[in-house]
Amino acid sequence: MAQTTATQHPRDRLRGRIDRGVQAAVTVSGLLVLMTLMLIFVYLLFAVLPLFKPASLGQAQPVPIDASGPALALGMDVQQRIGYRIDAQGAGQFYRLAPPQGGKTAEPLAQQTLLAKPALLSQAAGERDLFALAQADGRFVISQADFTSAETALPQWAFPLGQRPLALDKQGRSLQLLTLAEAHRNQYLLAGVTQDNRLVFGRFSPDRAPQLSALALEGGAQQLVLTPDGRQLYLLAGNRLARYQIDGAQLQLSETRTLGERPPYRLTALPGGSALLITGADGNTREWFDVEKNSRWQLTPVQHFDHLSQPQDMLAAEPYRRVFATLRPDGGFSLFSSIQPQPLLNGRLSGAVTRMAFAPRGDGLLLETAEGWQRYAIDNPYPDVTWRSLWGKVWYENYPQPAYVWQSTSGEDSYQPKFSLVPVIFGTFKAAAYAMLFAIPLALAGAIYTAYFMTRGLRRVIKPAIEVMGALPTVVIGLVAGIWLAPVIEHYLLAVLSLPLLLAAVVLLCGGAVNHFAPRRPAGVDLLILLPLLALTVWLAFSAGPWLEVAIFGAPLHFWLGDDYDQRNALVVGVAMGFALVPIIFSLAEDALFSVPATLSQGSLALGATQWQTVVRVVLPSASAGIFSALMIGFGRAVGETMIVLMATGNTPIIDGSLFQGLRALAANIAIEMPEAVSGSSHYRVLFLTALVLFVFTFVFNTLAEAVRLRLRERYTLNQEAP
Repeated sequence: MAQTTATQHPRDRLRGRIDRGVQAAVTVSGLLVLMTLMLIFVYLLFAVLPLFKPASLGQAQPVPIDASGPALALGMDVQQRIGYRIDAQGAGQFYRLAPPQGGKTAEPLAQQTLLAKPALLSQAAGERDLFALAQADGRFVISQADFTSAETALPQWAFPLGQRPLALDKQGRSLQLLTLAEAHRNQYLLAGVTQDNRLVFGRFSPDRAPQLSALALEGGAQQLVLTPDGRQLYLLAGNRLARYQIDGAQLQLSETRTLGERPPYRLTALPGGSALLITGADGNTREWFDVEKNSRWQLTPVQHFDHLSQPQDMLAAEPYRRVFATLRPDGGFSLFSSIQPQPLLNGRLSGAVTRMAFAPRGDGLLLETAEGWQRYAIDNPYPDVTWRSLWGKVWYENYPQPAYVWQSTSGEDSYQPKFSLVPVIFGTFKAAAYAMLFAIPLALAGAIYTAYFMTRGLRRVIKPAIEVMGALPTVVIGLVAGIWLAPVIEHYLLAVLSLPLLLAAVVLLCGGAVNHFAPRRPAGVDLLILLPLLALTVWLAFSAGPWLEVAIFGAPLHFWLGDDYDQRNALVVGVAMGFALVPIIFSLAEDALFSVPATLSQGSLALGATQWQTVVRVVLPSASAGIFSALMIGFGRAVGETMIVLMATGNTPIIDGSLFQGLRALAANIAIEMPEAVSGSSHYRVLFLTALVLFVFTFVFNTLAEAVRLRLRERYTLNQEAP
């Protein structure tokens, strides 16, 4: 070996070293590419894993306080540095939540009398630290804890309507029930039930006179709840639930429902909209909200939670998220999200708890016992993201039925995040399918004709011209599709839909006529006859299309379709993205067809086969591996395409297979929403999950495609080598 190397020409030795160096460089580059892919996968996985981390409960942090009696209400600030309580004497006290040194009792930071000896207290659902306190004579005040000056001064209680008690009932009767809601900023709604069984309602504002109204009730009531959105009022009397619509200062009875035969029932308002938690004496807890049925909104039981509670159990809801917790007398604690029946967390807390409250962000829990306060840290940052919400149907508030929904943001305060991945995955495959449906016939037909039937001189011109089309930026294609193509397709919809059939018919008829009348014709005559006929067919279709639409449907076709037609739809995406896929599929398929040994086709022709028989039975099977690769690469490009789908569709995340409806794809969804996603939020991490799904799908699909390609290549190679 050494002697052979020594006798080599220096140029050969240099060439050998260069070959080995290039081989090593290619190998190292390939390994670096694989390593980069693995790092991307690990990074995406690292960003997604916190979504599926189970909720957890920290250790109790005791805060001894000197309390003369049980609290009517508890709460704490966002940073969980300061807590407050309102006692039965109407005093509001603030305490520092840091455990005092040396086991001492914590001293109040501030103390203020809100209302002397209140008979009723109500906390507004879906609002932070807002309370209404009423005296025995029915007069009330509204108070709110103010922590904004806690860094420089003591916290204090604010009175939006003033400290002077106001009357809710014009007749001045005492109240048996009271409920509060903040409809808009500085506009407060209060409702109550008087001793003489009247339902009184008022709308109060600092700069306007109160608006009051009253309705007579047939009997007594046990509970009264104003919804956080300030649009509805629920009144519970025995096992009958009445729902009132709020119109200004007037109440209108809209529905009465019978809950069952096992009273007493207990109502709890969930934050955001108008959903209710209703717990019966048998321990069953269900979520109820309005559902549209037969053009009417009806209160409907929706979600049943897998938890048996008792009438003496405590139930508390978070201020902003649709999360609630139950606490049994023995200390059994369960944490729930409204979108799934199973609890997010089961644990055990201290027994003999008299009051419970969540931190504003739901990351803490404050309990009051006879010994003082206990604070628990809760790690539950993503209660709105579960396997069920990502992949299954969820019945969201005010939806007519369970559905796959992607709606990450909303302008309403009652916004409930919806992160189903099914609509965007469906949109991805829908766009890719229609694009491939447009591109495959054109690309493969062009590749077959160019590789097998076209003259060499013409092939040297046509193939580079089509390949240059692949260099056109997709953002340009998307812009043209959204601004120019979509209106054109809308105006000539019938013509566009009929063109594939018309063009196929013209090609077949022209080919049959030419073969019949001119069997011996010079090469190229077919195109000279066919191209003018195709151009004439397109002109006639576009000229007569709008007239035929009016004649057949009585209006342009897109008007006749109505809401079933969206201007930027799957048809526009199919044409635009199919145009972008044609050069890729054409180039790879044409190379595969042209690489088939000429001896195979010549042998087939020598045995008496026609040119088309040779193409179908010899050339195509031999090039099937390359053609399959071309199709898979094109499909992968369609799945990962961003700009065309982003600009040529309405980006509506719906599940609708119609050719005339829009869609939203995975890649476009990331491009649209990632700039506005808050880092570390549920929305942010779910977008990373969509990227991970797209990455895994592309990797798995390309791997399977490569395995199939190798199998086809091996199969037809063996067939060619067989004697």
